[in-house]
Amino acid sequence: MIAELSATLSIAVVRYALVGMVVAGATFSLLGVVVVSLHLTAMRFMLMHMGLLGAAAGISLGFSPTGGALVLVLTGSLLMGPLGNRLSLSPASISGFFMTGSLAAAFLLLAATGARAMDVFGVFAGNILMLRQIDVIVVIVVGIVIVTVFVVAYREIQLVLMDRVRAEALGVPVEYITGVLYLLLGAGIAVALRLVGALLVEAGILLPGMAALRFARTLSGALLLSGLFGALACTLGFFAAVLLDLPIGASAAAASTLILAASLVLGRVCGVEG
Repeated sequence: MIAELSATLSIAVVRYALVGMVVAGATFSLLGVVVVSLHLTAMRFMLMHMGLLGAAAGISLGFSPTGGALVLVLTGSLLMGPLGNRLSLSPASISGFFMTGSLAAAFLLLAATGARAMDVFGVFAGNILMLRQIDVIVVIVVGIVIVTVFVVAYREIQLVLMDRVRAEALGVPVEYITGVLYLLLGAGIAVALRLVGALLVEAGILLPGMAALRFARTLSGALLLSGLFGALACTLGFFAAVLLDLPIGASAAAASTLILAASLVLGRVCGVEG
């Protein structure tokens, strides 16, 4: 088994896949704490639906569906905050607006252009074994940016996550901080879609944050635990997939689900309320 694993890891694309997944799990997972704390669960669905529209537009216009998805996901994350404030809508409401509109527009576009739906939905499946060195560099850069923002603006982010009204009273630029967090979430989801599709959004971003918040009592503790759980889920999922010949994305998602389930059980046994 060890010899087989060593032989597999000697292949460049496999090493790229492993590095990309572990880095994404360790850093993108920090965003899960934001998603749970700010109740942005619907936003990730909205951004993925906008990615679907972007992929449909890319195929219809004759360019990369992945590129189209990335552009629309980032655009949606930029528009989320300003439109919500201007229209006085909650994140859940504005997410529902974009999600429904994007899905409708995607299917109308497919029907009008005759594009193959499977080519569009293929964006959500991803293929981490198609990663190139430049893709790994992008993952590392985005991960570094995410960690840097949390380190530099730790106090401001903490206040925004705890109490927006109090944060504004203390002079924190709440709308600016929120906009940056939305943009980081959009970037994380866009890159996760490029890695192994929609499953990594759950495995590498949302579930580790949920598990971390079961135990953490401070933002720093939640971020550290989330990064640990995310890296562990992606590592276990990757090696399970390689050794057992399973889909990598599904394996990572299963590992992340098991970690969350274990945290729920352990939290109940220890009397910890998340």
